[in-house]
Amino acid sequence: MTDVTQVVDYPHLSSLKSEISSTAAVRAHNLSLTLNLIRDHGSITRAEIIHLTKLSAPTVSSLVNVLISSDFVKEGGIGMSSGGRKPVVLEFNYEARKVLGVDMGATHITIIVMNLKGEVNRRFSCHMDVVSKPAETLNTIRTGIKNIMSESGLTESDLLGIGYTVPAPLENETTGEFITHYMPAWKNIRCIETVREVIKDVPVYFENDANVAALAEQWWGCGLGYDNLVYIKLGTGVGSGLIINGSVYKGFSGTAGEIGHTTIEADGRSCRCGNRGCLESYIGMQGILSDGRRALMNDPSWAGHLDDLDVKGVVKAAREGNIECEKIITTAGWYLGIGLANIINLFNPGLLILGGDLAEAGQMLLDPARQSLVERTVGFNTRTDNLVIGELGSNAVAIGAATLVITNAFKEINIYNALRNKEPNLIG
Repeated sequence: MTDVTQVVDYPHLSSLKSEISSTAAVRAHNLSLTLNLIRDHGSITRAEIIHLTKLSAPTVSSLVNVLISSDFVKEGGIGMSSGGRKPVVLEFNYEARKVLGVDMGATHITIIVMNLKGEVNRRFSCHMDVVSKPAETLNTIRTGIKNIMSESGLTESDLLGIGYTVPAPLENETTGEFITHYMPAWKNIRCIETVREVIKDVPVYFENDANVAALAEQWWGCGLGYDNLVYIKLGTGVGSGLIINGSVYKGFSGTAGEIGHTTIEADGRSCRCGNRGCLESYIGMQGILSDGRRALMNDPSWAGHLDDLDVKGVVKAAREGNIECEKIITTAGWYLGIGLANIINLFNPGLLILGGDLAEAGQMLLDPARQSLVERTVGFNTRTDNLVIGELGSNAVAIGAATLVITNAFKEINIYNALRNKEPNLIG
């Protein structure tokens, strides 16, 4: 590491302008490095920071003062001494700011307020026909943000940022546009403009729902400690978020993870994508509900309102002993195992995490999925203990959206904005 005080001696700096710019860049790097180190450790002494970063004592002292002033770091108790005066322990302040997570699914909207420790402080959720009603959806998001901020007693200066997720690959992260192949009513709509009508200045980060769900489980759920994992979202569609070597993998054009449109039956069911035999046509919401309505059409308890059936209703009926519904779930598990075997053979992830409404079937889904993937994975890749149900449940995407803020806000490119957020004059 290079001390910020050394920047003035760099031989390639040929002007005062470049000198100032480089000084600011190095200081941003050191602030980001120090803050993330304190956050990762939870508590740490100045001497330990000096040892780990190789920065000088004066530089660390200056950086820590800024972080304390910003409220992200506070002085705690007294640490152990190896000789001389006992050191003061520095602690990360998980309540320094809040983050908002907006999960715009195909059939729902969920908005949460979360602290920097991954704890959900407040939640709003409602059913919504998002696919075909963009104006109504965006109005609900605007109102939801206003209300949840008011109910939480928050102002804009209390926010580190907002994460906003959509059930599709992205087109433009800056404007909040996404690929509308399955949601044509959303063509040319800029989602982030909606947020800006309510929240003017804090950063807004835009991402695909399955990607952030994978991130959430890696940070706060069953994926802790795993650098290579896959989150499979079993919702209206079937998508996956890939974490490879610790980072979300998006592929060349950002569409990686579309496991739902891998072929599992060469001449199988028609899929909404236009192809046949896609995994989604068997285990996505449309396929499950189509099978479920046939299974329950003669059930007196569903007479007259089969149109209200959802995936949770099919799972509930299966658990209550409906043989046909149980068969729907186990068959879905079997097909799911084929898709998972393809992922295992290609990526060799350490963990496979299932989320979404269908995942609530638990062992009824897991057992046939495990049996199926064992039959189709290469022998040395065959494991079943690494296929699990996610820990974060229906909040996974919203928590992931909020986590997206944390992963970005403390990068050196954004650190000044994060620190200035609450106190504009903290950094000269």
